[in-house]
Order: sequence, then C-alpha cells, then structure tokens
Amino acid sequence: MALHVIRVIRELADQGSPAMHRPRNFFCAEGDDARCSKWEPNTDIFECADHVIIRLELAGIQREAISILLKNGRLTISGLRKEKRPNETIYYHQLEIHYGLFRKVISIPEDIEHNDITAVLDDGLLEIKISKNSQVVEIPISVEGAESRA
Repeated sequence: MALHVIRVIRELADQGSPAMHRPRNFFCAEGDDARCSKWEPNTDIFECADHVIIRLELAGIQREAISILLKNGRLTISGLRKEKRPNETIYYHQLEIHYGLFRKVISIPEDIEHNDITAVLDDGLLEIKISKNSQVVEIPISVEGAESRA
C-alpha cells in the first residue's frame, strides 16, 4: 500500500501537478482563512458603462459557505469547498479540483460606489456587481511652507 502512495506522488510530481507545488502552512488554526486558504477561484473582472462585474468560478460551494467583505479598498471573497468522499476505500487516479478554504482579494478603484453592491450565486458562478461613481471626488490640498507654521 505504501508503495502505491509513493508511486502516485511521483506520478503527480512528474506530471507537474500544481498540488505538488502548493506550499502548505502547518501553523494554521481552524477557520483562519486569511493565512490558510489553499486555493484561489478563477476570476473574471469586466467593466460596463455604469458598473463593474466580478465573476468567480465557485462550483460545488454553498451560498452559506461564502463570505464577501469590502474594507479599505479591498474586496475579499472567501469560503470553503467541502470534499464529498465515498464511505468506501478509494484510490485517486486524477486530482484537479481544489477543496478546502479559498480566498480571493481584489483591489477596488476609488471611482467605484461602495454603497451599491450585489452578489448572486447561480450555477456555480458568483457574480458581484458594483456600481461606478459618476464622478470621482477630488479635494485640492494646498502645501504650506514651514515658516507659515511658526
């Protein structure tokens, strides 16, 4: 049995499997998705006239397992894809689907309206729609000399 496992690991390494090159963090606490996410979902970002759409591929993930947070100009999407294993002994022949904690962080430009954001999960795609601001607020700041502060 041990030889079978070693053979599979060697085959994965020979095929250049991403699983063999993914670093593992052994110091992760349960639920610490900030440091311990194991994968990032494939993401498309595109812009329309009045909004930006961010679409993430999240097949097999329940709506309740997804968290979305906008803070300091960063949109963080995180969650968990649980692996459904059969109750019997199994031998893997191919492993390409990522399971476990995921996290995706996207910088949001300042011309994006932070009030009008919607998120819909449909057919394994999470679509986040963010309205664009009609105008970016600019505040001119005058520069004073050191002598004027004395």
